Amino acid sequence: MNNLKRISLTTATFLTVALVSSAVEAGVIRIDGTIAGSESAAPFPNPAEGIYVNGSAASNDTALGPFILFYSLPVDFAFANTPPGNVGGSRLIVGEAANGDSILAWFFGINSGLCDNGDGLRHVDPWTIIGGTGRYAGARGTFTTDHCSNFVTGETSGTISGMIVVRGP
Repeated sequence: MNNLKRISLTTATFLTVALVSSAVEAGVIRIDGTIAGSESAAPFPNPAEGIYVNGSAASNDTALGPFILFYSLPVDFAFANTPPGNVGGSRLIVGEAANGDSILAWFFGINSGLCDNGDGLRHVDPWTIIGGTGRYAGARGTFTTDHCSNFVTGETSGTISGMIVVRGP
């Protein structure tokens, strides 16, 4: 009888650990996909000093579901190509904007040289998730965008990868 209690207790412990582990994993959303959108730039009051960049990119092919990433950053030419990069802010709207589900992040805009085809600037930018609204309240995580911005058309496209933790430790 004592062995039966020990086996039941051991089984209950393993089951509890398995359920808790899967609940934590359920809060991790991998982001691996493509993005495409557009950017616009406005010069600083003295155009030789820098520009303000505003952009948006959309994706439908990640585990997160459809989203639009809005971002803004000042690009100070005096500090171009110096680490850690130009600081920007963003809001990633997941699904319908009306439901209030968004992810907030900041990033370093890092110039990684020209795109392979030579007609734009390549950015490989690290992003840090600092919170969110709706079902993403309290979100944490990181992701990286690797995209090219066309100088002439303002179009931007590339990849996005990382993870969002929406609940858990």
